[in-house]
Amino acid sequence: MRTLSSFLGAVALVALSLNLGACFGDVSQGGDDKPDAGDSCAAASDNDAVRLALAPACEGCHVNGNKPFFASLAAFESGLVYDERFVKRGDPEGSLLIKMLKGVAPGSYAQMPPGQPYEQLVASGRVTMTIAQVEAWIRDLKAPPVQLDTPSPAEFKVRRLAADEMVVSLMDQLGLTLEDFVSTSDPHWRDQAYVVNWNKFFVWPGDWAPGISGQYVSDPRSVERFEALGGGNSLEYRKKDPSFGPSAGQALVQMSQAWCGRAVDKPNNKAVLRFATLADTSTKSPDAVQKNLRNLYLRMLGQPPADAELKELYEQVYLPLEAQSTRLAWVGTCAALIRHPLWITY
Repeated sequence: MRTLSSFLGAVALVALSLNLGACFGDVSQGGDDKPDAGDSCAAASDNDAVRLALAPACEGCHVNGNKPFFASLAAFESGLVYDERFVKRGDPEGSLLIKMLKGVAPGSYAQMPPGQPYEQLVASGRVTMTIAQVEAWIRDLKAPPVQLDTPSPAEFKVRRLAADEMVVSLMDQLGLTLEDFVSTSDPHWRDQAYVVNWNKFFVWPGDWAPGISGQYVSDPRSVERFEALGGGNSLEYRKKDPSFGPSAGQALVQMSQAWCGRAVDKPNNKAVLRFATLADTSTKSPDAVQKNLRNLYLRMLGQPPADAELKELYEQVYLPLEAQSTRLAWVGTCAALIRHPLWITY
């Protein structure tokens, strides 16, 4: 398409001008530095031009971590462009990438980038490639080469979630609030002693409100559990532990089981059981169970499951536990996803 081709060419020129100093040194000083190893700042292909065009909106989260799509052209093509979970060549309407840009994707990440809608970024000039142009690129996307370039391992800078990130993320993903763990119904609860609701495996930092109080009455193990996850405590000069050792693993196992149980038992909570109920079984309502399983995977891990992995989760986790009860099956499946490497790492 002429419009798309013209746009891609313009992107390449803009990218070249913006990065000229980085590749050739300070051109105002008349230097004659050359690009390292013959690298060029210009877009190497149509796919690279799209990568450069989307980068201002996406590279903040996806230039490293376990999804470094924008770290390089190789990472962009192998991780996003030619992965049909995100881009379906010739079918922009069926591509998750387009749904994310429009803010209508299923799962926890309905909109990418999060926060400001993509069209507003285009309107503000921060991003120059419109959704219509991304759709045109997908519609005319060329077939992948026989052998895709492999991204450098150095591009995958993965770290574990910190303890505070685990607490906040789990509460949000499981539809839980502070009220599910502590007594906060009284309008003056912040100024009064409160007591942890027992047997709910409350996990909370020792230096977060409402923990700082002379009237604080609680289960002291809530802070111990947080520190076992690797959390710090500024009041006790305890640093965060960036490693993931046996204590963190044990705490996360117990936390995942208890909190998933809270989410399943919470009335009118659709976080875990969105498309199924505890009355649905694999024999009576197989479609509902499969749909809910797929949705739960997407919600917890942020990406659609591969058919083979979904099959393993169903056969090795859900079905054996369903023989005891559907509640136990969904609690166990939920907890298994929390212990998945994609959940633990960022």
